[in-house]
Amino acid sequence: MSKLTATRPASQRMKHTSSRPAQAGGKASPALGALQAKADDSTPVTQLRQVQSRASTVVQREVDTSSSPFLPDYGPDETPAWDTSSSVPEWAEEEYKEESKVKLIASVKDGLIGSIYFANGRIRTTHGHGPELSKHDPKKTTTHQFNIDIKVAYKLFSDRNRGLFKLLYDATDQKKGDEERRTEASDQYRRTRKLWLSNYLINTPVDKLPDWVTPVPSHESAFDTEAADPPDNLTLFEVFKRVSNGKVQGWHPSRGIAAKFETNKQVVSVLKAAILHIHGVTDTNERNTKFYDFIKKRLPDFAKQIRRPDQV
Repeated sequence: MSKLTATRPASQRMKHTSSRPAQAGGKASPALGALQAKADDSTPVTQLRQVQSRASTVVQREVDTSSSPFLPDYGPDETPAWDTSSSVPEWAEEEYKEESKVKLIASVKDGLIGSIYFANGRIRTTHGHGPELSKHDPKKTTTHQFNIDIKVAYKLFSDRNRGLFKLLYDATDQKKGDEERRTEASDQYRRTRKLWLSNYLINTPVDKLPDWVTPVPSHESAFDTEAADPPDNLTLFEVFKRVSNGKVQGWHPSRGIAAKFETNKQVVSVLKAAILHIHGVTDTNERNTKFYDFIKKRLPDFAKQIRRPDQV
């Protein structure tokens, strides 16, 4: 009985209840019944019934029939801000890919990347001395990059400096053994040769550079490995010059040629995170392994472009 009553509209329940005359001692009172009938037909009660009837209808619609009450309707191409069930719109994905593109330079040897070069440094990937991040302050040091045939360069140096090794050998401590003196002289000879090459590259006007030198001032000037296979005789040679006096501060011969490398910000972020991941690790093999595994887990395609730890 209670269930049926609960399911009736409020207007019906009120009408049914109000039509009963009040009873006293088991019998209806004519006077009280007349008053009740008069009250039921009064204007205030009639208006109250109408309000209650409308309220009942609104509650039934909002609670029972609306899938998302109190929310506005949306057009067929609109998505509410609260709706996270849909995937990222295609236009947003394309826009992100376009805006996140990065054009860099990479040293490439035998089809594999050795280092990634930025405006203020480089990240060396798996290597005989382990991965490493090298940075410099552009306000203090400028970097000049060249693709050169280093064998031709070194032959030119030796032809111009015949007898230099003997002079360096004779200048070493004669109390030391012959092998130790030769090692010292060889190290000094190589440093002198690289210093000469560095000064030659940055002090020779671009239009006067020989054909075995190709300046690489930007990504656009780097070798395009997609257009052709890089020649085996060319390698990237970097010269670091002091801004204050223009003198050579250092140099870096790479393993491979300076090539175009187009990637995105995600790859760059993962590479930097991989360097942080091996912070504090001193063993070279462990550094290579941890770095490579970190990259492979997050960027498996890029991991195929660098040397595995057992290949360095």
